[in-house]
Amino acid sequence: LVVVGLVLMIACVNVASLLLARGSARRQELAIRLSLGAGRGRLVQQLLVEAALLSLAGAAFGLMLREAMASAVEQLQLPVPIPIRLHLTLDWRVTLYAMLLATFATVACGLVPAWRSIRHSIAPSLRREGRMRLQRALVVAQLALSLIVLTAGFLFLRNLWRSNAISPGFDVRHTIYADVNLPPQAYKDIARKRVYVTQALRELTALPGIESAAGARVIPFTAATRFRVGLKLADTGKAVDAFFYWNAVSPDYFRTMGIPIDRGRTFQTGGAAATRPVIVNRTFAQRYLADRDPLGRTFLWGDNKEIYAVVGLVDATKNFSIGEDDQPQLYEDLARIDNDRTRVEFVVRSATPPATQLQAVRAALRRVEPNAGLEVETLYSSIGLAFLPSQVGAALLGGIGVLGLMLATIGLYGVMVYSVSRRTREIGVRLALGADRRDIAFMVLAGAAKLILTGSAAGLLCAFFLVKPLAMFLVPGLRPSDPVSFLAVAALLGITGLAAAWGPARRAAAVDPMTSLRYE
Repeated sequence: LVVVGLVLMIACVNVASLLLARGSARRQELAIRLSLGAGRGRLVQQLLVEAALLSLAGAAFGLMLREAMASAVEQLQLPVPIPIRLHLTLDWRVTLYAMLLATFATVACGLVPAWRSIRHSIAPSLRREGRMRLQRALVVAQLALSLIVLTAGFLFLRNLWRSNAISPGFDVRHTIYADVNLPPQAYKDIARKRVYVTQALRELTALPGIESAAGARVIPFTAATRFRVGLKLADTGKAVDAFFYWNAVSPDYFRTMGIPIDRGRTFQTGGAAATRPVIVNRTFAQRYLADRDPLGRTFLWGDNKEIYAVVGLVDATKNFSIGEDDQPQLYEDLARIDNDRTRVEFVVRSATPPATQLQAVRAALRRVEPNAGLEVETLYSSIGLAFLPSQVGAALLGGIGVLGLMLATIGLYGVMVYSVSRRTREIGVRLALGADRRDIAFMVLAGAAKLILTGSAAGLLCAFFLVKPLAMFLVPGLRPSDPVSFLAVAALLGITGLAAAWGPARRAAAVDPMTSLRYE
């Protein structure tokens, strides 16, 4: 909403600048009207009505464009693990909002130009330089606002690029995700759930082209469980206040997900043990078991009298978002927990492209339990929600930033054209006195460069503070105040601004001295 408001301000400033130029061109007409007895209030009213026609026409066209874009957006399939359909129906509140914006735009764009046009229209010597100063100030404001919007968009583009390059800690390219919801009445017994998991894994691993399969309480990015509990280390008696992600998985989970076991082993199938085996990641070991070798360490969990023993050490994985820092994680054996849920999640590793195995995986799970609710997709598709903030931010802010840049470029072009037109006689005198045409073009470009530098400096100063709230959406290592983003946006604004000024500069250099001396 803030960015869209900035773009609306850029548009209002743009139109106000053009209306100032138009008012200067109508100076003689307005002076005649005042001389014939027209009141200043009446003329201000006329100019505001003309501005209102522009605003209403723009609002009407914007609503029609909104209807067309809404129809296109509603057809989009979002890359998220849950089905989302957008309903962008226009209602009276949105229509009223558009009308209020049109009214605001009318006042913002038309009031100051109308008042300045009337105030100086019958003066014997019109202070046009003061009017040009206001137009230049408006262009500087446009460029500054455009740079702020572009900085936000460029940050999200870089964020998207970096997030796509970040590894979640497991393989998403060769894996399939299956979410199974068992019939609650038929699977009240924990033992029956364990039998189902065993049969399902047997069917999945028997499929041609499937390398391994595993069951889990949750798969990262689909859900997560966190515990804050007190752990008491059995060998030292030390109490530790631990806060970690927890999961229960079958023995082949780490091989299937492509999570390396750095030390120790995975869970063993069958048999009984005096202690409950757990596997922890390096972050857990460094934070809570750093005083000794984590392998073989035993501890008590809260008030539970059962002893837990660390049998393996693995690398960290992401859980909720692709940009999160590494968090402590603890894994238990899925076959040893008292699973109180009828939801079971599976991950399958395929030697062939995962999309080609979806139907086979779905059929295998149907054979084990035909009445289960079932969703099967590639693991990459299932974690699409993790990339959605960066994708939406890059698309929206990037598109809006380009729109703001276009508006600012048009405003700069309009002011430079008007400036060249106003200085036509001066340019003719310079040429008649021997000035080189390249010097004339350079003079116009230097004036544009001065506006661009002033606008960029003001925009960079404001953007430094205004983009700081975006830090919560950025991946680690990318800061809102990153100098690369500011320099890239400033360079883009400078190149685009000078390109917009090139046309007026060429027009100034092509002025015929004899024609210009007779100008006005």
